[in-house]
Amino acid sequence: MTIRTITAILFYLLFITPDSVFSGPINRVTNKQIPAVDSTGKDTVNSPVKSGSLGIDTIQEVKKPDPVTVADTVKKIDSALVIPEQEDAMTNTRLFIYILLTVLGAGLFFFIFVINLFKTFHRKKSTRQSLLLSWNLFFVVTILWIFIVWGLLAGFWTSSSFMVVVIFLFIISLTMTIIAVKSA
Repeated sequence: MTIRTITAILFYLLFITPDSVFSGPINRVTNKQIPAVDSTGKDTVNSPVKSGSLGIDTIQEVKKPDPVTVADTVKKIDSALVIPEQEDAMTNTRLFIYILLTVLGAGLFFFIFVINLFKTFHRKKSTRQSLLLSWNLFFVVTILWIFIVWGLLAGFWTSSSFMVVVIFLFIISLTMTIIAVKSA
C-alpha cells in the first residue's frame, strides 16, 4: 500500500467515521453497541460528555426512565367531575298528580262539610249560621289538605311565600269559623 492510501484510510477512520466505531464492538445479532468498560469499571460509552468533544451520538440510544405514576388522591372540584344529583324537579306528571289530589280532596270535603254537614246543622241552627259554619269548616279542612299536598308532598313547605299564604288563610278560616259558631 502506498502512503497515500494509508493516509486516506487513517483520515477516514479519524475524522469521517462516527465515534461509536472507537467506543466498542457491536453485537451483530442485535446491531447494538456493546458498552466498553474502562479500568475503573465505568461504562465509557454511556459516561457523561467530556469537555472538548461533541455531545451528539446518533447511534447511541438513550433510554428515558419510565415516568412514575402516582395515584391521584386529591379530590378535584370540577363541574365535569361532579356527579349530577337527582333534582326533585316538578315535572308535568307530578304537577298533574298534585292538582288532581287537591281537587279530589276539595271535592270530598265539599261533599262532607257543605252538603252533609249543612243538613245536620240546619236541623238545630238557622240557615245563615249553618251555611257559615259548614263553609268555614270546609275552608279549614281544605287549607290543611292544601298544606299536606303542596307543602309536604310537593316540598313547598320550605318556601317562605307558600307558608305565609297558607298560615294567613288558615288564620282567616279559623277566625271565620269561630265567628260562625258564636253567631246565633
